[in-house]
Amino acid sequence: REKRGPSGSLFYFRAAGFTVAELVAVLIIAGVLAAIAVPRLAGVSASFDEVRLHDQTLAALRYAQKTAVTMQRRVCVTFTGGTQLALTYSSAYTPPACDTNLMPPAGGSGAAYTVVAQGAAGYSGEASFFYDRIGRPSIVVPMSIVISSGRQITIEPDSGYVH
Repeated sequence: REKRGPSGSLFYFRAAGFTVAELVAVLIIAGVLAAIAVPRLAGVSASFDEVRLHDQTLAALRYAQKTAVTMQRRVCVTFTGGTQLALTYSSAYTPPACDTNLMPPAGGSGAAYTVVAQGAAGYSGEASFFYDRIGRPSIVVPMSIVISSGRQITIEPDSGYVH
């Protein structure tokens, strides 16, 4: 189409809209991007779950050791089913058993301090143990707790150092 402007010059313009070829090209590009991006985004949430589990477990183990020293009581670390860690402590100074739920640092409603794995994350290679009144774990060799992604937490036997 052509049209004359105010000064009499000639303009050529096309009707507004997209051609079928342009629409098909955009749909193909969007399809390829979706096929590549969606699986990668799904994998990202799994790695976030594993990092979260690693960090929360590290914090819980350090809290358990510090609480054992502060309260001068035995603090037990119990792993359940490869997906949960719970902290309890001995209500008496003589440590027969861990019979009381250890509250999380921010308080709670009576439930034990727990760390629960989410998504595909989980524990392997874990074993329950306790920290004595001076913060030493009840292990004789370094203990490794492996998160499903291969991340590893090590507890040293003499000092109880968690890293």
